[in-house]
Amino acid sequence: MAFPGQACVRGIDVGAKFAKEKFGIDMEVIHADTQSRPENGRIAAENLIRQGCTVLIGAWDSGATISALQAAEAAKIPMVVHIATATQVTSQGFTQVFRYCPTSLTIVRKSLIELKSLLSPLKDVPTSAVVMHLNNTMGQSTAASIDRAWKEVDVPLKIAQYIPYDEKARDLSVEVAKAKASGADALISVTRVNDAIMIIRECVKQGWNPKLIFSPNSNGVQDKAYYDALGKYGDGAILSTLWYNPKAPDAAAILKRFASDYPNDWVDANSGCAFEAVQIVVDAVSRAGSSESAAIHAALKATDMTPILMSSGRIKFDADGQNMGGDVTMLQGQNGKPRVVAPQAVAEAVLQFPLAPFNAR
Repeated sequence: MAFPGQACVRGIDVGAKFAKEKFGIDMEVIHADTQSRPENGRIAAENLIRQGCTVLIGAWDSGATISALQAAEAAKIPMVVHIATATQVTSQGFTQVFRYCPTSLTIVRKSLIELKSLLSPLKDVPTSAVVMHLNNTMGQSTAASIDRAWKEVDVPLKIAQYIPYDEKARDLSVEVAKAKASGADALISVTRVNDAIMIIRECVKQGWNPKLIFSPNSNGVQDKAYYDALGKYGDGAILSTLWYNPKAPDAAAILKRFASDYPNDWVDANSGCAFEAVQIVVDAVSRAGSSESAAIHAALKATDMTPILMSSGRIKFDADGQNMGGDVTMLQGQNGKPRVVAPQAVAEAVLQFPLAPFNAR
């Protein structure tokens, strides 16, 4: 989980600088690394709380977030969750949670509606799909969401098989062979960055050329590391995620700051949502006029703000701490970078379909 974790650090650090310059709120940021272990979420949170942190931001991983929320709940420290899409984050009765990102079910449902819309005017569309997914909290939650939303949205593809795999796997040749053998002509994947790269490499190696590769609620297509590793094989896959709004009033200045501070990286969903989480905290602190946890918590409950960077509706939290204004953007890898292909209102490129065969690139 190092790649998305580092992206979140970038987003938080740039977010803190922006907040100081724009709103005059000076935050001391202390980072804690959960080392890709969900159980370390609570340990990291307890350590931060001991150091005097009065509000937490994180974690990226759903398992680590749920673990950290246990410590936040015990200490009555509000926690603004920027990603961590597993339904359990806001369905277990935590009172200190405020999640910006939609639940996995919401993301998947919105994503499948957009996918169905994209495919409807096309010819020779896939007829069946295989779902490869991580066998962890996020992967299981998303796979369950796919199973439910697929029927609700009535996607015109039959799901041939679900193929789970361990998040620490270093070889996915067997799983890709199963996917190929299923006879499916579309791949639906739920991935981190490393396994997204492994899956494409195995498709190339095994000569499997699905017409469509689509990842709802995943990493891969949005990440620079994906294209650095795959080169020309990184193009063509589609991913749904939260994405930044290039037309936001401060977007140009924020993107310029990112480019200045991190010239070898780009803003993605992880860094963008982390940046937005800082602005949510700053808005609450500003309205509360206090850095005390109880005051911040009360202000967070009353949040009603337009996102500073991200493309979504107004940020408001329901009784469970879930933001009600979240939305998704569809990206496709084109010419070595993610390009927005839907919704139409924000699209910057036209969907390329079918997927160019790997052996013809």
